[in-house]
This record gives sequence, C-alpha cells and structure tokens, in this order.
Amino acid sequence: MDEDLPPPIDSPSDALGRLGEFVTLSSRERAALAGLLEPVQHWPRHHVLRHEAAVPSHLYLLTKGWVASSIVLTSGKQQIVKVHLPGDLLGAPSLCLTTTVDCLTAMTPIAVRAISRSRLMTTIETYPRIALSLFLSAQKERVALMENLAVVGQAPANVRIAATLTNLFDRLFERGDAPGGMFHMPLTQRDLGDLIGITPVHVNRTLREMDRLNLIKRSDQTISLLDVDRLRRIAGLPVRHYVSGPDWIASD
Repeated sequence: MDEDLPPPIDSPSDALGRLGEFVTLSSRERAALAGLLEPVQHWPRHHVLRHEAAVPSHLYLLTKGWVASSIVLTSGKQQIVKVHLPGDLLGAPSLCLTTTVDCLTAMTPIAVRAISRSRLMTTIETYPRIALSLFLSAQKERVALMENLAVVGQAPANVRIAATLTNLFDRLFERGDAPGGMFHMPLTQRDLGDLIGITPVHVNRTLREMDRLNLIKRSDQTISLLDVDRLRRIAGLPVRHYVSGPDWIASD
C-alpha cells in the first residue's frame, strides 16, 4: 500500500508547523519565527475564526484540528476551497486584499497562534530566507489548488473523492498522523460535497461503492484507506516530489 507514498519533507510537527518546510532554517531564523507566534487560542468546533470580507490584521498558524476555508457565492451556497490541517498557515491569500477573501471555520476543536502581518513583514526584511520558504509553500498550495480545479472541473464523483482522500492522507502522513492508512475524518458528507462540488447524496452513494470495492473502510469519524495505490490510480494524479533544502537556496 505504501509503494507510491511521497517522501516526507522536514516534519511540520514542531511549533513552527510548515513555516520552514522548504528551507532548513538556522537557529536565529527559527527563533525569529517563534517570536512572531502569539499565545495559543483554543476554539470549539464551528467557531468562525475569521469571517469573509473582514479587515485582516493577522495570519494564523493552525497547531491542532481542522479548519475549512470557504467562500459564499451570490446564490448563498458555500464553497469549501481548502481544508487546513495542523501546521498550515491560515489567511495568507488575503495579504494582497483590503478585506479577507474567505471564511475560516473550525471543523473540529482547534488551537491556533496568531501572527501579526506587520511583525511578519519586519522579520522577512531581516531574514529574507524566511520569505523564500513562505513563497515556496505558497507554490505548493497553488499546485494543490490546480489539481483540485482539474479534478473538480473534469472528473466524475469517484475520481473527486479518491483525489481528496489521497490528498488528505499524504498531508497527514507527513505528520505521522495516518498510521496504516487510517486517520480521523471529521468532514461530513455535506462538507465533502461542498469541497468537491457534488451533492451529499452523491457523496454517500460513492463512499458506499468504495466500501463495497474494499478501497476504504469507515467507522464513526475514522476512515481507513485500504488500497492507497488503487485510489491514486483512480484519482489519476501523479505523486509530487517536493524539494527540500535545495542547493540553489543560499545557506544562512
């Protein structure tokens, strides 16, 4: 089952999450980033961390739980555009806007640490390699969104769900949170439908078929991917191999 697993890059399980996932940061750079993190905030499930069209002031480092990034369309329908996992930086797309582009909602109990935008910019001026690390992380996010757009725009339901499940698995695997292909799955069928653009009824039907084919096994809020390789073939997306500390990045 593990034949096509992507090689994990530097583990994001420490206090800095994915802030340094592409660049091996020096002790000074890590200390500078750690100094940006405000005290931990704990919030319950369904808490709205930040509404869409708000005036942004902070980014957030997610240290525990799952958060949905969503956009409300003029029809009133919600479109989930990203599911954030521990280690992710929340709110970065809104840096280029006067008001926030998305709504950030806790899908489980969460813990976050706020990061002041102005203090982050000052730190980047002093430590430009931090900016490079963040830039590369943004490109990784862009690759994920490109793949999601391709799948949602062109693929049937089973391909969309297979792509979503393997994406979640790969990201959790990097953290060591998907032993034996099993992981906590707090997304409801409505959440999954909002993420991939199909109805909850269609989600339910497709998941039951995947159960029947021994691709997955579900129990309460836990899901096991029984045949990751086969799910990858269904998804039709290549395994991405991301750079880690490439030699074209100058050392500190």
